[in-house]
Amino acid sequence: MDNASFLFNNDITTSNVGAITQHFSNDQKQNFPPLASTYNDKIRPILDAVDKLRGLNVTQHGIPLPTIVVVGDQSSGKSSVLESLAGISLPRGQGICTRVPLIMRLQHHPGPVPEFHLEFQKKSVMIMEESRISEAINLATVEIAGNSKGISNVPLTLVVKKNGVPDLTMIDLPGITRVPVHDQPENIYEQISGIIRLF
Repeated sequence: MDNASFLFNNDITTSNVGAITQHFSNDQKQNFPPLASTYNDKIRPILDAVDKLRGLNVTQHGIPLPTIVVVGDQSSGKSSVLESLAGISLPRGQGICTRVPLIMRLQHHPGPVPEFHLEFQKKSVMIMEESRISEAINLATVEIAGNSKGISNVPLTLVVKKNGVPDLTMIDLPGITRVPVHDQPENIYEQISGIIRLF
């Protein structure tokens, strides 16, 4: 604010303008690291530490962790936002698609070949082709929550290492369903509300 006030002050003299110009010219000559590089160096270790703590289930002992959680009504476009950020395709279909909490760990990967893998129930599954991500998530979801339209609070972690993605960790939760359909349990709304409060 001081610089702004000074620059727009009517009492600026020619010598002051010259000094200001020289000051900005000197700043432009300095080699500042790219913003993305600074972000990755400082923020990524913090996100990794938070993920490790979450893996140790410290939240169950009353220790809150910072989390980006995507919450909203069923079929309201939550997964589409995540797809745009991650540059991948997530499961689509009629009714409830996200039936378990999907933790998405996005990491900028400078190499030309992206890496994808799923972690759930102490398993780690490598996904060799980007086009198979939706299928892998669906198979893991069935293993966790069954073949019906029921949900589970057991999380599924998708790690995306890809050139150009932001370093972010987000959690996509099942969409809020107020009226059960097909073979969903009668208390589906209460179950989803409980998962939202859990995360």
